[in-house]
Amino acid sequence: MTAYRFRIKFDPDPTSLWRDIVVGADRTITELQSAINPAVGLDQGHLWFVGEDEDYWDSAVKYQCPQEYEESLSGDPLLRTERIENAGDVMIGEMIRQLGLEQYDRICYLYDYGDEWRFYAILKEVLSDEPSDKEPAIVKEKGDPINDQYDPPETGESDPPLPEPLYSVLPETAVPVADLRGLEERDRVVHVIPLLSLETGFGAVCERFAIQFEDTGYVIENFQPGWQIVEEVDGVDKTEEELLAALADAVREWHAEIAEISGAVTGQHFDEETVEAMHVELEAELERKGYGHL
Repeated sequence: MTAYRFRIKFDPDPTSLWRDIVVGADRTITELQSAINPAVGLDQGHLWFVGEDEDYWDSAVKYQCPQEYEESLSGDPLLRTERIENAGDVMIGEMIRQLGLEQYDRICYLYDYGDEWRFYAILKEVLSDEPSDKEPAIVKEKGDPINDQYDPPETGESDPPLPEPLYSVLPETAVPVADLRGLEERDRVVHVIPLLSLETGFGAVCERFAIQFEDTGYVIENFQPGWQIVEEVDGVDKTEEELLAALADAVREWHAEIAEISGAVTGQHFDEETVEAMHVELEAELERKGYGHL
């Protein structure tokens, strides 16, 4: 007799929306997923997977929804970088053994590869007195369910806004590269690195860039409905060069993640050369600034 209590948290705002679900060890991952979605206000019409920790697309093991798993069997196994399991066949207890989960360890859940609704689950408690065939049940909850899943996920109040001087100067879509570089003349701005520049009839504009302040770095990209921080790098106890190196590494990791997400959505495989091509502007800017060795 064993059941588990998971706390399912909405990744963008984990303190405001979460659900505690108790589920028996002999229930499948798919049955757990079927309890999560209605509890948080999502439908069941899209692909999904459960992965390790909070790794999402980078998970070494993905428990895919049965529909996607059946389709993935026809793909080339040599192109896979992770182990794929059928969430409809794997029991909760089996998943816990496979991942070596202990109390307070985490798994992640991604629903709808287009909108990317992200949740993570903390293994809060192992219940040895509950039946192993216990159906998933909500035992505690906080926050209203999502009202309209077709609106993009909202960021939590604790997420940082765009740092000044960017918040007040960036247009909603793209910014001229010349204006972006001009921000380096402002106090506290150390480096600005355009990363995704497009030529237009009005000159080059940028839709992805990195900016380094004295003690923090950000990777910023334009999504609907506007600019968003995709990575923040802490510069405490780092020299200017060390922070720039860490910021450059964050850009490279983001490019690799973009390639992986695009591959999952389109069914294509993007090799290392494709990812390296995304680094062209980064490497050119580092070289221009005298940091080509980073």
